[in-house]
Amino acid sequence: MNSASTGEPAPQLELSEAYGGQIVLHELLRSRIVVLAFYPSPFGMMCAVEMRQLKSMYEEFRAAGAEILGIATNSVPVMSAFKERIDLPFPQLADPDGRASATFGVLIGKEGYLEGRCNRAVIIVDRDGTIRYRWIARDPAQGEEPDYDEMLAVCREIAGDLTPPSARSDSTR
Repeated sequence: MNSASTGEPAPQLELSEAYGGQIVLHELLRSRIVVLAFYPSPFGMMCAVEMRQLKSMYEEFRAAGAEILGIATNSVPVMSAFKERIDLPFPQLADPDGRASATFGVLIGKEGYLEGRCNRAVIIVDRDGTIRYRWIARDPAQGEEPDYDEMLAVCREIAGDLTPPSARSDSTR
């Protein structure tokens, strides 16, 4: 299992999207920073809270050059129903066999009621395919949420790194 650590290249990812088609991480990285938002259970209370918060900040993430991808170890029909239920504007990816979750080091083990699900986690990948941010909930059964403002700040920082020096604002004027 890959730990997908900060500073390392992101593993390959290709998953089915809730409304059809495939999302290939490295193709999306050609034009966007990618925020991978893993969550254990569509229709779970805290998962809905997290996805709604990301929905409320979606335009800010887009303005920072980022795309959000929600990922859970459920089937395409479940992901589609969840996406429709809370009207999510960003892709919801189905990882029913847990391979992608395992590759990114966020798959929960083989015991307990969350067996085979991914942990709540956020991984931000820059356009070069390098993992720049990694957050994983300490206890997936608790209501721990990522720091949304910190996530947005990381995306803005990465986007700033992509801006040519002549186009950056000069804060010394």
